Amino acid sequence: MSENLLFMAGFPRAGSTLLMNILAQNPKFHCTATSGLITSLINIKQNWSQNENYLANDEVYIHRKIKTMMYGMLYGFYSDEWTKGVTPIDKNRAWVGNLDLLDEVLNKRVKFIYPIRHIIDCLVSFEKMERKSSLIRTPKKTTDLTTIGRAENMLAPEGVMGLPITYLREVLYRKEWDRLILVPFDDLLNYPEPAMKRLYHQLGIEYYNHDFTNIRQSIYERDTSHGFAPNTLHKIKEGSILPPNPRDLSIYDEAFIKKIETETYLDITEFINKNLSG
Repeated sequence: MSENLLFMAGFPRAGSTLLMNILAQNPKFHCTATSGLITSLINIKQNWSQNENYLANDEVYIHRKIKTMMYGMLYGFYSDEWTKGVTPIDKNRAWVGNLDLLDEVLNKRVKFIYPIRHIIDCLVSFEKMERKSSLIRTPKKTTDLTTIGRAENMLAPEGVMGLPITYLREVLYRKEWDRLILVPFDDLLNYPEPAMKRLYHQLGIEYYNHDFTNIRQSIYERDTSHGFAPNTLHKIKEGSILPPNPRDLSIYDEAFIKKIETETYLDITEFINKNLSG
């Protein structure tokens, strides 16, 4: 098919909601909140080989059929948008963790729009949201009762930060960082027009003149479904894009920050620093 389908992944608390609402100004884009499409694909991948009827077929034949079914799901999901001449941008952080599956199903080397931000800054943002959500959030384990414990849980292998970090490290290990169309958080807020022009250029799409003085929220997501108070995680500041606040390093002590940025995740810190426009 000739229809284009774009994917957004990236770090949480790195500006993906803001970026999607900026892109949504362009009438040629259909921008999503966090999408469940990748989950549906993974469910097919995990379950088809357990189906006795599928297993009874010639494996080359059925393998091709399953691949075609996944392809049809991806494109069928957005058939209404393509009928209107609109390009979907599907957002889910798990896309990067399934790049080989996407490559095989779509028969091409897939790239991803990838908002990124320093790990400590993401953790600080989450912690501030946590402290605004006492009526919603209930600690699931003892370690959730402390600031450091919550950060370490987020950085755990299956955590909200740990999993995207794992995905990114795999891309870096394979030296396939050119798959990532990076949009650093600070660049987007400090230099919105150059950042967006760079994004369009890397996508190979004609630039749309966005209005960075009149950002409006058109894409919403239920924050309570993620266990946070309403209008915390995915509420953007409407109006003009403003420079980011100075880094808030008051939430965590110096030893923890040093451990994260210069020891445990030094590779990620160096990668982010290398790709900031300055």
